[in-house]
Amino acid sequence: MMRGDAVYDDGMLRIAWVGSPAVLAIAGEIDEATYPGLLGALKEVADEPGDVHVCLAGVDYCDLAGLRAIVMLTGSDGQRHDGDGRHGRRVVLHEVPSQLQTVLRIVGWDTVPGLALLDGPKASSQPWADATTEAGLRAGRRG
Repeated sequence: MMRGDAVYDDGMLRIAWVGSPAVLAIAGEIDEATYPGLLGALKEVADEPGDVHVCLAGVDYCDLAGLRAIVMLTGSDGQRHDGDGRHGRRVVLHEVPSQLQTVLRIVGWDTVPGLALLDGPKASSQPWADATTEAGLRAGRRG
């Protein structure tokens, strides 16, 4: 995938590769209507080797099913094995909105093996986290 390439965009939810190294940036609302698009985008990511970085700074709303789909990228459900026989992979969540951090803690997914919450909302100094990138993602521009 190339930087700025939209993986999914239906006007309510936009998922795109941004930054360097590549981060899957998600913006908008994840609910019953957008869930199939999220799953399709995550399926593409699941087939890629190595760690997955996901920026959730632009997520306005995420239901439990959507959050579970993101967490399950780790392969902690036993469905994925990496090349050396271990279960799962490392999924690094960036700029997780506080309400999603709370849900992760309540349901116990903050302790899923392979899941890392790198920083809180707006705390990142990474290039994909700046306001222009987030604004571009929300506006649907490629960057």
